[in-house]
Amino acid sequence: MRLSTNSLYQKNLQSILNTNSKWQKSGLHLATGKKILTPSDDPMGVSQSLILKQAQAQNQQYQATRESTEKTLSRQDTLLSEVNTVIQTIQETLVYAANETLNEENRLDLANKLQGLKDQLLALANSKDTNGNYIFAGQKNDTPPFVVSESGEVNYIGGTTSVNVFIDDSREVAASFTGIKVFMTGANVKNADGSPAESNIFASIDYALEALKTDLDYDNEKSVEEFRTGLSKARNGIDNSFSNISTVRAEGGSVLAEIDRLTALGETLDIEFQTQISQLEDVDWYDAISEYALLQANLQAAQYTFMTMQSMSLFQMK
Repeated sequence: MRLSTNSLYQKNLQSILNTNSKWQKSGLHLATGKKILTPSDDPMGVSQSLILKQAQAQNQQYQATRESTEKTLSRQDTLLSEVNTVIQTIQETLVYAANETLNEENRLDLANKLQGLKDQLLALANSKDTNGNYIFAGQKNDTPPFVVSESGEVNYIGGTTSVNVFIDDSREVAASFTGIKVFMTGANVKNADGSPAESNIFASIDYALEALKTDLDYDNEKSVEEFRTGLSKARNGIDNSFSNISTVRAEGGSVLAEIDRLTALGETLDIEFQTQISQLEDVDWYDAISEYALLQANLQAAQYTFMTMQSMSLFQMK
C-alpha cells in the first residue's frame, strides 16, 4: 500500500480538526454547565428530561393555585372572624333589649345600634379580595352579592355556585364560599315551638328591629307577646347563623390545612424533579474538566506533530 505525502498530510489535518471540534464542544459543556447541548448528545436523556420538566411544570402550576387559594381562604377566614365578632355584639344587644323595663327611647337607641351592626355585616358580606373580586359572590364575583331594597330588606343576587379549583390531580375544593352558604344557611338551632330558626342573618336582625320599633303597650297582652316573639326569633336566628358560620370556618380551616400539607409535598417534589433533571442535563465537573484538559493536550500534540511533518517527506520518515 502506497501512502503519498499529501494523503498523510490530509489525514493528520483531519485528525486535528476532529480533535479541535471535540475540544471546543467540551469547552461549551464547561461554559454552559450542560452535558446535553443537542438532542443527538443523548436522545434518551432528552426524552426523560422533557417528561420530568412537564411533570415539574404541572406541580408548579398546582403550587401557584394553592398559594392563590390559600390567600383567598385566609382572607375569607379573617372576614368571618370579624363577622362572628359583630354577631356576638348583636347577641349581647338582644339580651339587653329583652329587658322590659326599658323605655321607648332606650329601645329606639338599641334599634339604631342594631341597624349599625347590620350595616357592618352587609359591608363584610360585600368584601372584595386583592384582585377586586367579591369573595362571597360565588361565580358572579364581579358585582356585589348583597343588595338592600327600599324597605331595608337584604337580598342575595350573587352566584349560587362557588368558585372551585384543583389543588392536586384529583382534589377539587371551593376557593371561597357563596353568600347563601355563609349568611343565609342555618345550622340546627330550633325555635321554642320546634320549628327551624331563621337562617337569614339579616332577616333575624330585622325581626329585632321591628320589635324594638313597635309601640310596646304593657296593658296589651298581644303587644307584649309580639315583642317577645320578635326578639326570640331574632335571638334564635342569630344563634343559628353564628353556629353555621362557625361550621363554615371549620370547613375552610380544614381546606387550609390540606393546602399546607400539599404545598409542603409540592416543594419536596419540585426539589426531586430538579435533582433528576440536573442528573440528566448537568455536567459532572470532574469528568468534564478532565476531558477538556485531555483533549487540549491531544490537540496541542497533534498540532506540534503536524507542524513538524510539514517540512518532511515520506523519504525523511523513519
